[in-house]
Amino acid sequence: MRSGLIMILLMVLLAGTLVAQQPADTLEYKVEKRVDLAFAEMVASNVLVWSFNRYLREDNYSFYISWRSVETNLRHGFEWDPNNFKTNFFAHPYHGNIYFNSARTNGLNFWESIPFAFGGSMMWELFMESEFASYNDLIMTTFGGIYLGESLFRFSEQVLDDRSRGWERFWREFAGTALNPVGAFNRAIKGDMFRHSSRPGHLRFPINGYVGLGGRGRVKGSDFGNAQFNPAIELTLHYGEPFREVEKRQPFDYSTFRLWRSEGQTDSTKNMSITGRALVIGKNVPGKNEQKHLPGLFADYDYYDLDLFKLGSFSLNGVWMSAFPLGRGFTLVTGPSVGVIILGAGSNEYYQSYQGRNYNFGQGYKAKLDLLLKHQKFGELFFDYGYFTLYSREGVPGVDHLNVLDATYTVRVWRSLGLGAEYTYYYRNANYDNDPDVKRTVKGIRGLVTLFF
Repeated sequence: MRSGLIMILLMVLLAGTLVAQQPADTLEYKVEKRVDLAFAEMVASNVLVWSFNRYLREDNYSFYISWRSVETNLRHGFEWDPNNFKTNFFAHPYHGNIYFNSARTNGLNFWESIPFAFGGSMMWELFMESEFASYNDLIMTTFGGIYLGESLFRFSEQVLDDRSRGWERFWREFAGTALNPVGAFNRAIKGDMFRHSSRPGHLRFPINGYVGLGGRGRVKGSDFGNAQFNPAIELTLHYGEPFREVEKRQPFDYSTFRLWRSEGQTDSTKNMSITGRALVIGKNVPGKNEQKHLPGLFADYDYYDLDLFKLGSFSLNGVWMSAFPLGRGFTLVTGPSVGVIILGAGSNEYYQSYQGRNYNFGQGYKAKLDLLLKHQKFGELFFDYGYFTLYSREGVPGVDHLNVLDATYTVRVWRSLGLGAEYTYYYRNANYDNDPDVKRTVKGIRGLVTLFF
């Protein structure tokens, strides 16, 4: 799993580098619709993953399946599983992305691809394991798979370019394959991977952001004193133009994506976070004095798997984005929101499963405030505050109140190179029905060296 996470990070960074080399001109995605191929690939992906687990893994007891195991699963129904955090909130969404893109890359649109994420997950839960089906797997594989699936589909489309040749074409196809393996498979069997054209042949939207290297910052906690951050790699992407007036907004034609990765103190595969927000439904609204607005329904994916704390959620949120010209070249972009957490999880001191699960499953609500103050010369100050309330559905009874703040300042100092600083704050107030309450605070600060694109 460690090498897989590093590979995904490297490919996303490569994608950002390649994106910077090409102009953005929005095109419509036109591929022959093949529902039969989409269904076949969804089923085949489950068979391949099952075969790997059954015949190559040592701990393969749950992959001995038969018609009796299927009957047992159908009779028993769903429950909550004991898997670790990474499996439930990262691996399952990534698996769901495979189902989703079996349809998306075969010509189906966003809405038409959703049943494949759900259907592939149901097939796996009921037919491909002898363990009982789980609620959390179905929810995160479906909803997380839709989110990651459309995001990775669009990032891979941004990288691919049918006009390119030689080594440029090789690296574009290589990056596109890493971002969207199912899409690469379909391009290969249809001959598109090797076909040259006078047009890009792929979706193009404006994209900008930066890759950052964070130093060994200082971190302080209410229960451990002072410590050090390990060096980290960060990626921030802004995809699309939220305030560009278009006749009809499409799902995910605007999104933000942030990834943060470093080596953990106790487990080298820990200390990775992914936060993303994408427009699902929305409409641009003009305002007074050159103000611009975009109200809509957005999907949020939050994944913090850190030594210091864990937090994962998928939520649907009502957001009102606005851009306010402040004069003297300054612009303030705001994005207050409130929404429903479909499924979430947070650290728990009183629960430990035999498979390493040390967190509650819960549902609740999320409030968030994004502020971005930007100036072409003086840089950008980004303020991202999220408040999560999770009511325990399974685990230790109680309610978690979680606060996560990230404040980042970046500025260009020479061409695409820049410097910055980042402050993070985490506060948890957990109120349990039958156990002592827990309050925990973590604060940290680090410097950044950034490469903008």
